[in-house]
Amino acid sequence: MDAFQQMSLHKAELTPTEIRVLDAVRDNPEAFLQSSTTVVAKSIGVSQSAVSRFCQKVGYDSFGGFQMGLMASLSANTSRNDNAEPSSPVDCLCKMVHATEEAVGASTFDALASRIIKARTVFTTGGGLSAPPALTLSLDLLKYNVPCFFMENGQEMIHMHVSGPEDLVIIFSSKNNTHQLFLDVMRDTPASRKPHLVMLSHSSTHPLRKLVDEFILLPTWQTERYSVYIEPMTSMLDFCSLLMVAVSQKAGGRPESLQTIKN
Repeated sequence: MDAFQQMSLHKAELTPTEIRVLDAVRDNPEAFLQSSTTVVAKSIGVSQSAVSRFCQKVGYDSFGGFQMGLMASLSANTSRNDNAEPSSPVDCLCKMVHATEEAVGASTFDALASRIIKARTVFTTGGGLSAPPALTLSLDLLKYNVPCFFMENGQEMIHMHVSGPEDLVIIFSSKNNTHQLFLDVMRDTPASRKPHLVMLSHSSTHPLRKLVDEFILLPTWQTERYSVYIEPMTSMLDFCSLLMVAVSQKAGGRPESLQTIKN
């Protein structure tokens, strides 16, 4: 049975607190796919046990089982156009580029490109599967002679010893609090030494979003309701490509090839 049908079927059995969880699922189901029980409970303002009880009352053994059922229900509605034909993987990949461009917006790309050009130094960072887009952006910026460093996860504070407000940090973080320690330190850093912080994420309820200056939410195959799985990193790479178009227009000229290091 469809997850939304199951929730409706068991609605009468829910407590007022569990109704709040139900309303949150209906308002933003994608957030439940991309978050843990801890993050979900905190965003709604209920306990983790309340979220777990809700999942059990609507017919699932655990929060993970509920996520799987919810994902299947969202995937069944593969298109926002009921009359559209099912898309092929290639079609979905092409659509993701357009979805990323639409989600970010031309004005945001333009403003971020201007900030990059004016920055003294740009730092990028990401953990796990979010690291490749961060490294890609760093290498692409170097081709336009933009001073840029890719910071390994856990090594950010080494670079921040020489940072200041004229610098820019771009953090790629899909949904987890990987950069908690770094951003906690940045929160307590004096304004005279604190760089501008931008975060790229796939979760609107990211636990660290309030610790950055700018938060940019990217689409995923779940939010776009594609019929095939597309690695979430894809929209991050699409973002990098679209941002570099804006950077190249402002920087002028063609990108230079990066020289290989010879022994």
